[in-house]
Amino acid sequence: MSTSALIVLIVVVALVLLGILVIVARSNATSAHQKLCGGCRRVMLPVWTRCLFCGWAPVARLEFILGPMANQTLPLSEEVTTIGSVAGNTVVLADPAVSRKHAGIRKVNGEYELADLGSTNGVYVNGHKVPKKTLEPGDIIRVGNTEAVFKPE
Repeated sequence: MSTSALIVLIVVVALVLLGILVIVARSNATSAHQKLCGGCRRVMLPVWTRCLFCGWAPVARLEFILGPMANQTLPLSEEVTTIGSVAGNTVVLADPAVSRKHAGIRKVNGEYELADLGSTNGVYVNGHKVPKKTLEPGDIIRVGNTEAVFKPE
């Protein structure tokens, strides 16, 4: 093997190793225990309640999985979110199984509370009929023929 071929081989191996190191360093920089800003995608410190770079703040949301709003996301940014079949509700569902003012979700001491507002057919969380419930991450809420997953942030 000639000297120039040996030098080329060493350079190629060094470049491959450098590429692997860069990939590993990038994956460690955004590890699972760090939270990223939903606005500017910069790393946020765990104690921050909003991004100091762009002002974005995490907010709970409902991700609809079944019904007329399937594949849509609703941020729970208001103090109270109402679900019903008539205008004036935050979420209006054209569904005969949904009452005019069916359910409400309100933020209480940093948690989200779901309440049945006197509906005819009730509100279900994870398959159980509930009059009122503090929501947990991943809870599946059913109102009429619509289902949504609660995501805290």
